[in-house]
Amino acid sequence: MIQYLSFDRVADDYDATRFLPEPVREAVVEQMISTAFLSGKDWFLDAGVGTGRFALPMARRGVNVLGVDVAGNMMRRLFQKHPPANLYVARADLRRLPVRSRSISAVLVAHVLHLIADWRWVLRECQRVLRQDGVLFLLYESGKRFPAREYYIQLAGERGLLRPTLGAQSTDEVLEFVRDLGGAVTLIEHSSLQWLARRTHREVLHELDKRTYSQLWDITDEAHHELMEQTRRYVREQFGSEEEMYTTEAVVKLYAVRF
Repeated sequence: MIQYLSFDRVADDYDATRFLPEPVREAVVEQMISTAFLSGKDWFLDAGVGTGRFALPMARRGVNVLGVDVAGNMMRRLFQKHPPANLYVARADLRRLPVRSRSISAVLVAHVLHLIADWRWVLRECQRVLRQDGVLFLLYESGKRFPAREYYIQLAGERGLLRPTLGAQSTDEVLEFVRDLGGAVTLIEHSSLQWLARRTHREVLHELDKRTYSQLWDITDEAHHELMEQTRRYVREQFGSEEEMYTTEAVVKLYAVRF
């Protein structure tokens, strides 16, 4: 049984399809620094660092960063962005972090727990490596509900084609578990974590066609091509042109957990 999904297969397309405006990424980092009182003497662990969306701006502010991931291709993309010398990476399983206990000031877990069957061990490991006054950050994006993607997912779901979620099924399930571990959870709310996401329908269709979303990986080529044709037809019927720009609200939900 698969225990852990790696994004190595879509590393070259990941950043383009997980677009987060730079001001929002910077705001996330600022919120984490101010919440955990991070400085140049502290260590920040990005558990599931990927291409470094948050690790890079954190390191550029002088905080020591360790990024851990199983996906070597994703981390190679990170190195192509010329990270500063205080950003270190380790290819390792998040369920067995290569870090000594009580040594980390803050840990970030963003968009990874749904990919790991025994995701609870990841959170136990995060708790283990945190200092007594450390903070675990859980990050989720919500919104960005583009009609083309929503329609494709709906069709695929109705036909039973979507890959079942391997790990955590919901944010609420994760928050309930960290509370069971003794964590006190706070939702960090700030206007800088909200934005308007804009994409043309053609851009969204192109992202779908790349199948960078893990729930689409089990769909056969034949079924995928049929779904894409139906989705393109839906866009033309509903909006007239694939070139029309669509705007939708989006927000980063950032939770701070103290044990």
